[in-house]
Amino acid sequence: MDRRSFIGKQLGDHAIPTPAAVLDRAVVQRNCDNMLQSVQAMHLGWRAHVKTHKTIELTRLQVGDELPVQLIASTLLEAERLLPLLQSYQEAGRSVNLLYGFPLYAAAVPRLADVARQLGPDGVSVLVDHADQVAVAQQLAQEAAVAIRAFIKINVGSHRAGAVPGSPQCEAVMQAMLAAHASTDSRLTLYGLYCHAGHSYDARAPWAAMAHLVSEFTLLGDAASAVRKMAESTLGPAAAALPLVLSVGASPTAATLQHPGLGGLESANDAGSTGSANSTPNVATLRTKLANLASEGYTLEVHAGVQPVLDLQQLATHSWNPAGRAETDDLAMTILVDVASVYAGRGAHESDEVLVNAGCLALGREAVKNVPVTPGSGALYAGWGIVRPWLSGGSNIVPPGADFPRLPPADGKEGWWQVDRISQEHGILAWAGGSTAPLPASTPQLGQRLSIWPNHACIASACFGYYLITDSTSEDPSRIVDVWERWTGW
Repeated sequence: MDRRSFIGKQLGDHAIPTPAAVLDRAVVQRNCDNMLQSVQAMHLGWRAHVKTHKTIELTRLQVGDELPVQLIASTLLEAERLLPLLQSYQEAGRSVNLLYGFPLYAAAVPRLADVARQLGPDGVSVLVDHADQVAVAQQLAQEAAVAIRAFIKINVGSHRAGAVPGSPQCEAVMQAMLAAHASTDSRLTLYGLYCHAGHSYDARAPWAAMAHLVSEFTLLGDAASAVRKMAESTLGPAAAALPLVLSVGASPTAATLQHPGLGGLESANDAGSTGSANSTPNVATLRTKLANLASEGYTLEVHAGVQPVLDLQQLATHSWNPAGRAETDDLAMTILVDVASVYAGRGAHESDEVLVNAGCLALGREAVKNVPVTPGSGALYAGWGIVRPWLSGGSNIVPPGADFPRLPPADGKEGWWQVDRISQEHGILAWAGGSTAPLPASTPQLGQRLSIWPNHACIASACFGYYLITDSTSEDPSRIVDVWERWTGW
């Protein structure tokens, strides 16, 4: 089937197969523009991660037209598919660097060396968090026959990867990298330090993730100081000012750069309502930290992955848009599904349950972190996706709001339809709301087509080979305006 033939059709057209991944191009563009504007206003470098969307088209939106093209690929396939785009940027005179965002291992060397050869000197960067990986990085540089940059990955609390600062493993990898950096016959350069604050997904108040961003810069700054001291003692006094890039980020922490107090974006709110009570001290602390690190000669950059697309996990962090809290209008990705069956009275309060043709292979099986916005009673969201409201009136359906991930109050009448249970291809929708069943008009009907916000866009899109592209700012938001190929595999 020629997927380009979908262009011009409606999402509701049964010629469009489901389940399907849908991206709203206008929302993606807005999210990317906001991020670019924020990092430029703060004089920070920007390194865009492509792991969520895995497309050429969205990569172009992430890097914009002005900044150096700095990217992160989680898989070797991403690196290979990005190569023609990166070469076109080089031909246009833009500097290019691609970071393979996984600690380096021997089996990655042949394919990554081929990418590095074609990009030329300093076109590829790698991560190391163990001393033995330095020899693998040197092998990569030798096989590619071009200079390779290396980041030492630092564990700042998420415990996914990275060397713990001050640990013997961290000191060993620093020593090994400095030795390789100083070697006259090595093409491997110690370029900087890198971290990812995955634990920032626990943030639940507007701008609260900024505290994690301050912590990221603080811990990397301390680790960089340790590198410089080690370099001075082993390489001589001139190494005391070793130039290093400090690369920090996760989507919740990077998002806080949009705080109006930082000057990157204008808020729709007045100055007195730009976030939580803790946001102003965090803004001042962040400004001071960035200024101090810059004065010490460090280059500062930020990275993020799901940021252009967003999902329910990011909605729960409440730190996205310039007004201080992510809204459902900031979520660019939905999964298009069909209602296959309805089971009358099988759900809570004798409400119906609904079968849709999207299970864990289309939605993923990753839960939103079960952390409330504020302490207190009330059930928390534990579903696998939420159905986007499709009725404008006469309905008690509401989208997730300021208290998400808490469910709607049990003593109220409003709620939403959520994916309550999943198997491989089956998704069961159930009413999540007050003590009463949804209004009859609010119940999905057999044959109806629905859109679902997924918990984690990176995982939900993994099995799809393309995105259907819509534009919510157009006269017909349901019209497919483009189809973007998505890379699958490794």
